[in-house]
Amino acid sequence: MKKKPVKRAAVIHDLCTVGKAAMTNILPALSAMGIEACPVPTMALSTHTGGFGKPAVHSLADFPVDAARHLRSCGVEFDAVFIGYLGSQEAVARIREWMVFYPHTEVLLDPIMADHGRYYANFDETYRDALKGILHYSRILTPNYTESCFLTGEAFEPVCSMEKLERICRGLESLGAVQIVITSVPCPETEMGIAVWESGKLSLLKKKKEGRAYPGTGDLFAAVLLGALLNGSGLVEAAEAAHRFVGICIRESDRYGYDVREGVLLAPCLRHLIY
Repeated sequence: MKKKPVKRAAVIHDLCTVGKAAMTNILPALSAMGIEACPVPTMALSTHTGGFGKPAVHSLADFPVDAARHLRSCGVEFDAVFIGYLGSQEAVARIREWMVFYPHTEVLLDPIMADHGRYYANFDETYRDALKGILHYSRILTPNYTESCFLTGEAFEPVCSMEKLERICRGLESLGAVQIVITSVPCPETEMGIAVWESGKLSLLKKKKEGRAYPGTGDLFAAVLLGALLNGSGLVEAAEAAHRFVGICIRESDRYGYDVREGVLLAPCLRHLIY
């Protein structure tokens, strides 16, 4: 197949009809950055799970592998694969089968399972261990602080020292990740930080918290990070760009008093990503 004039990324994630999270954030962000974003849904939901009550949910656990088999037979290639919400150990296992068809494609794994020191509903240590089993496929890993602690067996604490943060990064690297970006790190000298680890070097980007907390901002952060990397940015530069854009979206949403459960007011902000 003739090489495409744009980079192409497969997005393996859940898909919500209403509420800007998962693919609803990731696809437009990557597209605005000039990346062809190809949806590979793992689950379809009427809304995300953060405030709309119990959504209608349909599992699509078999779809990613069936899609990969067909796409591979057509000669379709990807420059990157974004692996996000999988939702079950079965779905995690099927991702191993995806990698049989695309073993050399760069993978970003966002290990969505926990925050604020606890697992999300329906997740536990068995799901964590299943995710650890696919970590060696990923080049780029984007956990939040809680997820990074759970993956490495470190205790979740309200403040994280630089020594502990380096232990966490080395632990994640030993599981297979090469480029690591940890969000929402509770720093002793500032409100929060973003840890960036590459080639044995740790950088801590110290940040202030922006406005209200909206669902889906982690998905948006990881999407912009991947888009920036595919467009040639270094890892620290990409993390800065992702944080900056999420901040723009939060401030714009707060300015309008936007309903938090909707996720950030994304559409008017996409112009800030256009290359």
